[in-house]
Amino acid sequence: MIRWRSMWGCRTALAVLIVILSLFLAACAKNPVTGQEELAFMSEPQEIAMGARYYPEVIQLNNGTPPEDPQLQAYVSRVGGRLARVSHRPNVPWQFTVVDSSQVNAFALPGGKICITRGLITKMSSEDELAGVLGHEIGHVTARHAVAAYTRQVLMAGAMLGLTIALADNDYAPALLAAAGVAGGLMVLSYSRDQERQSDELGYQYMTKAGYNPLAMVNTFELFKKMQKSEPGVIEGMLSSHPLPQERISAAEQRALSSPLSARPFHTAEFNRSLALQKVRVPAYAAMDKGNALAGKKRWSQAEAQYKKAIALYPKESMFYSRLAVAQMKQKQNTQALASARKGARLSWGNFYPNLILGMVANANRDYSLAVDAHRKAAQALPDHVINNFLLAYAHDKIGPRSQAVVYYRKVQRAAPSSQYGKAAQKRLQQMGYN
Repeated sequence: MIRWRSMWGCRTALAVLIVILSLFLAACAKNPVTGQEELAFMSEPQEIAMGARYYPEVIQLNNGTPPEDPQLQAYVSRVGGRLARVSHRPNVPWQFTVVDSSQVNAFALPGGKICITRGLITKMSSEDELAGVLGHEIGHVTARHAVAAYTRQVLMAGAMLGLTIALADNDYAPALLAAAGVAGGLMVLSYSRDQERQSDELGYQYMTKAGYNPLAMVNTFELFKKMQKSEPGVIEGMLSSHPLPQERISAAEQRALSSPLSARPFHTAEFNRSLALQKVRVPAYAAMDKGNALAGKKRWSQAEAQYKKAIALYPKESMFYSRLAVAQMKQKQNTQALASARKGARLSWGNFYPNLILGMVANANRDYSLAVDAHRKAAQALPDHVINNFLLAYAHDKIGPRSQAVVYYRKVQRAAPSSQYGKAAQKRLQQMGYN
């Protein structure tokens, strides 16, 4: 039986709703693309600041940038800048970065920060295809789609607060609140179909204004469809955040056929020059990817062979050594693993992943001083990474100072209390006499 709340609870819930309504009325802004007023709980300066804050960490989560290839980065920045200048928000501080991931993906952060993966750009065959993908991501920024998602989250947080109060004395409150939380997460999991369609249209506008052939966007969509069948694991991230129903492909075809630019030849000369190094390295990364797949099946010796093959093909990629170190550590080859991990960290000393692996292998070798140093370097790149912070706490726990172990155990426990690391951190804090 449901027990209704007191009148005081009703008044409190009403007050919450009034606050939400006040926010709704106060937080309207003109959309740069449509020119219409719409609800936005994030100003443009806040949007730009958010992108600037998280862009370096997003790059680190994608293994940094491909080594020894500044020409590629400069080229992608030029193409992206050419598109951004003809967009609805040319004065945003745009940045375009190729990240060192084999996944086929591209994504935009608020405020004009855009990444495209090595895995995607090496699948392309022309600058026009690159322009189509970058134009689409620029469209997400110019239409402020991330801001719209944030606004939905704020509204849901307010609704959840009101719902919490309204259900405070309800026997069914826990189940209802859990359901609302799951629904809210699903609502903001990815861009809506309308937003994807709008970004396609905007990408088309920007690439044609910059003189690119819009048929390239159709080619890219067809590439994604083929990969969905042949390499589903490589493209699943792209398709989960950018669903590709047939209607998007058909709309792109119709737009392309209506444009006189579809008769133009694709831009390939500068594209091929700029991608030359990455194209040469494709077999090396393919060997690493095979090794990763084998590692996922715990076939460590076979994975080790693939990583060594990758190193033989291109010996200056830190990821190859770091992943080799993991495979060797899993086979109890701790001395060899430490040597491999050291090499990976030396090749990419400022990046997160090789320092995380070096710290893990150092902990396994009981070299806790080296572990502290490596995990601290990793934390400089990604300060809030739960696993790295737990391992840093563990290493400090072994050699001191214990006060630093407490700091990082607490950080882990606060960040992820229900995870295995959060629970382990809480247990150790209790053993050390801290609540």
